[in-house]
Amino acid sequence: DASSSSSFGTTKRFKKELAAEVSAVLAFAAVQNNDRVGLIIFTDRIEKFVPPRKGLRHVLRVVREALYFTPKGKGTDIALTLRYLDNVTTRRAVTFVISDFFAQDFKKPLSIANKKHDVIAITITDPREGALPNAGIIELVDAENGIPYLIDTASAAVRQRYANKAKEMKDERTRLFGSVGVDHIDISTDRSYIEEFIKFFRMRKRRM
Repeated sequence: DASSSSSFGTTKRFKKELAAEVSAVLAFAAVQNNDRVGLIIFTDRIEKFVPPRKGLRHVLRVVREALYFTPKGKGTDIALTLRYLDNVTTRRAVTFVISDFFAQDFKKPLSIANKKHDVIAITITDPREGALPNAGIIELVDAENGIPYLIDTASAAVRQRYANKAKEMKDERTRLFGSVGVDHIDISTDRSYIEEFIKFFRMRKRRM
């Protein structure tokens, strides 16, 4: 997911930088296992498709695209991307969808894709998406549509409503993944994802 909302970060890095790093880690892990690796970069359109291939040189290309590609779109269309995946991938594949999942109406395409492939959702968030600081009146701008908002963060009630809405969105996302049988990992820009990955893959190994 290279949409404009991925160009956000208030700690060590932007969400898009974390997404690129995770993509690189997964790609190198796959090449060590002699698997083929492909890449779809998307926004509200398909920005780039790198067909799956084996080999270190190919993986380095995938990593380079993940790190340095400049998208044209701003929004997020996960449904479009999953339908595109079904069209270009004939073999069953382990498919990681790396996104903040700020998108609508992708439950059905996600369910269809997960029946054909082994889909794993990796949700990337930033601490400020879950809690606002007490910083007075601030202006926030929606990265994908450009609409500005003035928010009085000095108000405890405002901060609480913001936190409640963030938790509601997270819970809804978790329920959606569970309803279609998609495994998921939640990672954040302010902490290491290594332990989360180890715990997740150990769980998968025990289940298998």
